[in-house]
Amino acid sequence: MAQNVIERIFGVLKRRFRILIVPPELDMHWQARLPAALAAIHNFIRDRDPMDIEDIMDPVDPEPGAQAGELAQGVPRAAEKDRKNQRRDRIAKEMWDQYVAYCEM
Repeated sequence: MAQNVIERIFGVLKRRFRILIVPPELDMHWQARLPAALAAIHNFIRDRDPMDIEDIMDPVDPEPGAQAGELAQGVPRAAEKDRKNQRRDRIAKEMWDQYVAYCEM
């Protein structure tokens, strides 16, 4: 259930802010803060102009129909799931290590 809510939130933000559709070439330090900052801006706009959301156009996919990675080509196998889980865990650890280093500054 929480996943659906989060997906809807990102859908709204992607329609409003194109930077979430095309990956930015920013340091991970800034990328980690981007969704929260954009959500705050979105909420500020909604507070000031509640009808604004109706003017947002659908995002333009830079590569319509493009698929990437092995998972897009069929049902994932156990090895693919393991590789995905290891990558996710590695990214989470790197983000945590960066956060801890930032807090120690």
